[in-house]
Amino acid sequence: MNHRAESRRTGVRSHTFLLRLLYVAVVALLVQCGGKPTPEITEGVDACANCNMIIDKANEACGYFLDGEFVPFDSPVCLVQKFDQDRRGASQPGAVYFADYETGRFVPADSTYFLLTDHIPTVMNGGVLCFADKSAAESRREYDDESITDWTGFRVAKGTPDRKIPVVVTPGGMEPGVITVDKGELIEWEFMGRDLETDERLSLKGYDEFGEVAVPASGAPVTRRMLASRPGSGFAFIRVIDGKPLGMVKVMGAHTVEEEE
Repeated sequence: MNHRAESRRTGVRSHTFLLRLLYVAVVALLVQCGGKPTPEITEGVDACANCNMIIDKANEACGYFLDGEFVPFDSPVCLVQKFDQDRRGASQPGAVYFADYETGRFVPADSTYFLLTDHIPTVMNGGVLCFADKSAAESRREYDDESITDWTGFRVAKGTPDRKIPVVVTPGGMEPGVITVDKGELIEWEFMGRDLETDERLSLKGYDEFGEVAVPASGAPVTRRMLASRPGSGFAFIRVIDGKPLGMVKVMGAHTVEEEE
């Protein structure tokens, strides 16, 4: 009886051990399948997907996932050029990463600080360095014409506009009075004054990042870019001096991810 009992206990322990091994294997497989893919670039081997140059400075490299594959670039300007092409295609770019200039570690786009500069040599003369820490970016900023921005600001500054929209500003309003754009479009506005006695300063209600644009009374054109990131029908161009609305922008598109699906 004792021998048979010991055999049963041994069999139970072996069965339990095998079940635990199976559980660990299943969990590991689920983690591997469900975990976030890791961006990787091999310096001196991988080539830029935009300009085909071999990537020789890993701390200025970057990339994004497209159809499950990591697409590498040698500079942020190359990335944003190809990004604008791919986002108009059937397959949309996924997670975007930039290498921290100081460590080479990849950082998600929404956690990256971009130093726009013409005073520091950069790959492809792109005029941008990326940092994971804002204070590190600020420590590199030495000139008044240098600026620090986020992923959206970088796209606006260096991306390829989807549309160029001419607008005439008059004392009574704007022509056209209502302008419709699509969510996600990078717009380049071209403002021209007509019959203005003085320069007009405009802002766009609901898009604080647009700032202010000064429209010369001389009629000389002035451009300003905007990423139409928020949908809605009540975005008014406001005359700064008195708050008078001069025109309206409608941004068409889904408000939530669920609506997009």
